[in-house]
Amino acid sequence: MRKEAVKTGPAPLGLPFSPAVKFGDLLFVSGQGPIDKTGKVIPGDIRTQTNATLENFKRIMEAAGSSMDCVLQTTVYLKDVADYSAMNETYSSFFNDPKPARTTVQAGDLLFGMKVEIQGIAYVPDRQRK
Repeated sequence: MRKEAVKTGPAPLGLPFSPAVKFGDLLFVSGQGPIDKTGKVIPGDIRTQTNATLENFKRIMEAAGSSMDCVLQTTVYLKDVADYSAMNETYSSFFNDPKPARTTVQAGDLLFGMKVEIQGIAYVPDRQRK
């Protein structure tokens, strides 16, 4: 087996990372944030930013031939833990049961002034593996 990058376009601001790396049937998704197609942070409250972050995450999953139902684990980084409940409401709408295993941490200042960043591990179903 060898690792391969999942392509969804250039990384924001040309940063040196892959949006995700596929290794066998596993998919490792880099930290995603509320970044639009021009590389700018989408302004708004934590609900708006969580929604945009998970839409970016979902786009990567689909580009890899997977889906949000195949997410096994996530790590959520919050600028402010006081946003946990509001983030959790939006987050929950993206995942069916059983929800992925998850860790949530208050990270303080995130890159580019984001309020949330989410990374994860998933799998690619047999029918989609290349």
